[in-house]
Amino acid sequence: MKTRKENENLERCKSFIRLLFIINILALLPVSIAASTQAGNHDRIQGSDSMVMLDSLVNINKISNNTQSILYAKRALAIAKNLKSDTTLGEAYKLMGIAYSYREKDSSYFYCSAALKLANALNLPKLKILAMYNIALLYSAAYNYKESIKLLDSTILLAQSLHDQASISRGYLALGNIDFLVHDYESAKKMYESALDVAQKHKLYEQMGVAMGNLAKFEFEKDIKKSISQQREAIGLLGKVKGTEEEMAYILINMGNRFPNPDSALFYYKSALKIAVNAHLPMIQFGAYNNMAYSYLDKKDIYLAEACLKDHAIPVALEEKDHDWLSSLYDTYADVAVVQNDYKKALVMQKNALRERITDHKEKASEQLRLLAALLDLKNKELIIQNEAQELLIQRNRLQRVELWLAIALILIIVSVFITVMMQQRNRVKFHKEQIGSARRIIEMEEAEKGRTARELHDLTGQLVMGISGTIEDIEFPDSEIKEQLKTRIRDLGASIRRISHRMNRAMIEHFTFSELIQGLCEDYTKLSGMSVKFDIRGDVPDLPNELVLQIYRITQELLTNAGKYAHESHVKVTIMSEVGKLSLFYHDDGPGFRTKETKKNSMGILNIFERAKLFSGLAQLTSEPGKGTSWEIVFPVDKNLVANKNVQT
Repeated sequence: MKTRKENENLERCKSFIRLLFIINILALLPVSIAASTQAGNHDRIQGSDSMVMLDSLVNINKISNNTQSILYAKRALAIAKNLKSDTTLGEAYKLMGIAYSYREKDSSYFYCSAALKLANALNLPKLKILAMYNIALLYSAAYNYKESIKLLDSTILLAQSLHDQASISRGYLALGNIDFLVHDYESAKKMYESALDVAQKHKLYEQMGVAMGNLAKFEFEKDIKKSISQQREAIGLLGKVKGTEEEMAYILINMGNRFPNPDSALFYYKSALKIAVNAHLPMIQFGAYNNMAYSYLDKKDIYLAEACLKDHAIPVALEEKDHDWLSSLYDTYADVAVVQNDYKKALVMQKNALRERITDHKEKASEQLRLLAALLDLKNKELIIQNEAQELLIQRNRLQRVELWLAIALILIIVSVFITVMMQQRNRVKFHKEQIGSARRIIEMEEAEKGRTARELHDLTGQLVMGISGTIEDIEFPDSEIKEQLKTRIRDLGASIRRISHRMNRAMIEHFTFSELIQGLCEDYTKLSGMSVKFDIRGDVPDLPNELVLQIYRITQELLTNAGKYAHESHVKVTIMSEVGKLSLFYHDDGPGFRTKETKKNSMGILNIFERAKLFSGLAQLTSEPGKGTSWEIVFPVDKNLVANKNVQT
């Protein structure tokens, strides 16, 4: 057995060994912590560098190779999750939204909203600007321009507070694009000019090029030389920035469209095509080949025109499954076949175009439904959260609110009379605005329906003419001259109906002058209905706003349509008189007439005339009695606030 002294010595040795062990651990601990911290910092630096690189790759490939762009965005999301950084996660959500925006807009909205939520929670204003901008573009794609404009305005204000000039200019460009889509060219021009002004002051070459290219469009610059000069300068600016191939190619196509000479137009189309092929931009390729085909037709080179479509554009469009462009390309191919006098091929191409157009409409409708469902779902979730938070707030402050209402009850009683008077006045103004707004919406719906009918009439006429011409071609006539006369008359009939469909379409109407529109309308009704229509214009008609021209055109169209129904054998006279401060439309026919009190309430055509006149503060007066014909006098006030600038009239 060990003695007590030996045991004590053994315990002392054990204690000494434990002390040495602890000292060694404490000595090594700072070194271990430093190494761990350095490794973590290294990982974060590498992750940050990777995110910057992936950001660039996502934006470069989002159109030319969307599948690859999505893969890069998913890689960024994986890196952000590994780093466990909310800031990096917000950037990754933004990249996912950008990558999906090209084809899956509902998924894009989900990630952009997640990025915006993180930006608000973490107070990241730069991320918030980009997220709001991308969501605004998605609302625009869903035709919800009101929400899109609100978000773009907020984006510009936040960017101004941060002196983010690129985002300010980009926001103005997006607002200009919305105004251009709704044909508000005056406002669109102001937005593009604002974007250009910001970009020029801060040498933002990409925004400068895009804004300058937009301002060179036909709607803003009628002088071809000035337009071409601006577009060349825009291309030079865009060439200084990587990833702007799509913008440069679009400008080159627009330049080609401005040249009536097919050789000059072909030069720019081929230049755009070269950029599109190198950058893998299929939609630019389709547009370039389509326009090249028509230019070759103008040169009577049918072989090259057909080759553009058959050998190049259509195979690529089939590979890309772009049904929208396929419908346009098949329609162009039908025109080439007509020039070749191959009506059977033309009919087949027209059928293909119609099939692809229907498929495209179905796909776009499905995409719109998915996007709208995503918007609505997220809105509902946000509303539920807001309602729950509001209920909690109400419960906590119920007593305070009761006391507050008791305190202000006396004030409410004192001012109640004043508020009542103010509300009544406001309701009267609101009711008047709603009346005008209701009339405008009805007319807009009618214009949209006429545009759809015009397109269907255009497509159907082409097929019928092709079919009938092909049938006649197969029939043997004893007299070949009769056969040619029949084919000529059928083509003339098709051309006449196409002209009518063009005049029904609002977009086509805006390309004619006021005098040409009314004169052409009267001539068309004379040819097709056999009525005697006389048109006279007195005085110098000033440049009028496009909307006012459209309403006068539709009113005249309604008057002539009614004449064709009820006064077919009568003589019709249409007179436009321009005087200082007003423009008058006079109509008279010596037809059977009618009782105005009985017909006014039941005739949609007559009601439309009165409503259209009201939209521009016009005054319409109808005079008619049985056996005494029908007369209209419609007067529109015209002052310097209504007269359109020549530079924006189309």
